[in-house]
Amino acid sequence: MEKEIVKVLITGDVGSGKTEFIRTISEIEIVSTDRRVTEDLGFLKEETTVAMDFGRYTVDEGLVLHIFGTPGQVRFDFMWEVLSMGMLGYVILFDSSRPETCWSTRRIVDFFQALGDVPYLVAANKQDLDGALSPAEVGFILALDGADVPVLPCTAKDPEATRRVLLSLFQLVIKRPSGAPVAE
Repeated sequence: MEKEIVKVLITGDVGSGKTEFIRTISEIEIVSTDRRVTEDLGFLKEETTVAMDFGRYTVDEGLVLHIFGTPGQVRFDFMWEVLSMGMLGYVILFDSSRPETCWSTRRIVDFFQALGDVPYLVAANKQDLDGALSPAEVGFILALDGADVPVLPCTAKDPEATRRVLLSLFQLVIKRPSGAPVAE
């Protein structure tokens, strides 16, 4: 049986958990372009993605997901369009413990929506932290209510949570009308 390879994208603001998400779900050691952060991000983390992350997840014997992670910093946003080429769907990770990132995350939502009608969902990450916003609250502050965009709870360090998010995305891809365009 020949395997179908599907490209999906994981995107989100700086520190939202993209690299951790891919590292958790990938069955191979991830390809990462992390570099030491500059002083302006040092309060958040030690390293940041400057080009992409790449991992792979086998859904079943006939389907393999190639998972690409975008950089979160605006200065690397030129990579968003490059990495989106050929994707069948994407996940926007939102750090639900940092509601102040809603505006920068909303900018990411708008950017990817402008690429075309590609299935996506939002993963309310860091649900394991005290004070994290609920998925419903995340949907509200990102102004997704009424947009029919799923917002799922997630903890990027939890293999079952990351699997659930990817399989939910894949269900959206399957449900898309046949012949619907993908990102080019």
